[in-house]
Amino acid sequence: MLLPDRLDQRIAEAIKHQLDDERGASDTTSEAWRSRCEAATVAMFSDAERSVFIHHVSERRGSAAAHEVESQAKTLRMNAIFFLARKPS
Repeated sequence: MLLPDRLDQRIAEAIKHQLDDERGASDTTSEAWRSRCEAATVAMFSDAERSVFIHHVSERRGSAAAHEVESQAKTLRMNAIFFLARKPS
């Protein structure tokens, strides 16, 4: 079994790889891309860091914005975990 910090590192690497793949086909000047990058950054944080970041978003931009970032980050993490589970070691 992987140690939690190593798993977080592998998840972050998978998310970075996914963003790199998407970058060529995306308008990197758009608001959607900025939001995607923010969610990806949050998804690469540890559980504690994600919690703190989401709390700050909630305070500064409201609960709807915080929920959206959190939801997108969870989806990115879940996709990365599924990717890693299918990837041969």
